[in-house]
Amino acid sequence: MMKRSVVVTYLLVFAVAVAHAQNNTSPYSIIGIGDLEKSMFDRTSGMGHAGIALSSNRFLYQGNPASYAKIDEHYFYVEVSSRFKGVAYSGAPITDPTQANSSDLQFKKIVLAIKPKPKWALSIGLLPFSTSNYSFYGKKTVQGSNYTADAYYEGSGSTNQFYVANSFALTKNFSVGVQASYLFGQMEEKETLAATVSDTSLITTRNIYLGSPYLKLGAQYRIRLNRQWDVSLGATIANKTRLNANYDLEVKEGTTTIISNASYKSNYFTIPLTYAGGLAVTYKDAYTFAIDYDHQDWSNLNYKGISYSLVNSQKIAAGFEYSKKQRYLDQSFEKYFLQTGVFYNNSYLRIAGQQLKDFGATFGAGVQLNRSGLGLQGSVEVGQRGTTAANLIKEKYTQVNFTISYRDFWYSRKMKKYN
Repeated sequence: MMKRSVVVTYLLVFAVAVAHAQNNTSPYSIIGIGDLEKSMFDRTSGMGHAGIALSSNRFLYQGNPASYAKIDEHYFYVEVSSRFKGVAYSGAPITDPTQANSSDLQFKKIVLAIKPKPKWALSIGLLPFSTSNYSFYGKKTVQGSNYTADAYYEGSGSTNQFYVANSFALTKNFSVGVQASYLFGQMEEKETLAATVSDTSLITTRNIYLGSPYLKLGAQYRIRLNRQWDVSLGATIANKTRLNANYDLEVKEGTTTIISNASYKSNYFTIPLTYAGGLAVTYKDAYTFAIDYDHQDWSNLNYKGISYSLVNSQKIAAGFEYSKKQRYLDQSFEKYFLQTGVFYNNSYLRIAGQQLKDFGATFGAGVQLNRSGLGLQGSVEVGQRGTTAANLIKEKYTQVNFTISYRDFWYSRKMKKYN
């Protein structure tokens, strides 16, 4: 028991040590609830984020709540993750070369899972859902006149999800799962109008506090074709969700407060119906290929502005993994794994007639520490989002994900340990 407490404490200290305010900016995150997170920060991060059909007795796959049914009984699992991200910006709107790069290091997730019964697994955790962080200058027309004012826009915040997932093995090869989440977060939006039409600047600040339940269902089917080949199919669906919001609005002219009030909106932003499917093929329990397709139905929301609209998005991800195994007695143990993958995403943003695309490649590796329940996973992702066409901004990014996992018996009854 002392060993478990020490290890879990170290994992929590690691999480706190890398948790701090974000510095990466993206002008596109001004729309809606910001940039949606595509990574689960699990073993799929090195496989192009493909993993709807994947499951494991040793690691947690979080893209599909049905996957937890595969974990070993009587064990508990803990995983924490962090990410370093660096971004380089290009395009005509960038006039200051010192503002053409950004970087940050952030804590991203903490999750736990147990399997109390042979056919039932339970997981809880905290995952990122979206981030908003932007700052830029522009022009704003003063309503009812021909005047324009210099404007400075800035915003920051995030939306997270706290989830509880239950997974059930209905048969030897078929499992289902349900993940009930609560989405919550806070965003601050600020607009500063320069003192061109009045004696002092006009500052409008809006604080938005979000919160709503969110439901996701999943299923997986696994079949062993022969002694060498395994095939798995997976599918998920998440319901259309309206996010509620409480507003705090403050308008100041210089140091004088003109407006200060609070309000509530039951339909601040809507997350559309989302469904995904995946296929995974494993050869000799060592070589795995996985491919996913993800669709989000944004067009039916009719969400649009002066120069942008939200459109249906599709993502295709594919990855390959080699897992080095060793045998001891009649047991097989993984020593390490190597991965690579690619992804291509038509995002939900269409700006100035351009649907933003996000594509890139990933590389990953992991190792299980001998005589320990500790595992280390790392991945590198290089990608590009956006375009310099239509006076837009292109983002080239590199991000490094790091995950520490730990598993051990979750109760103290004497049991013989094999791995």
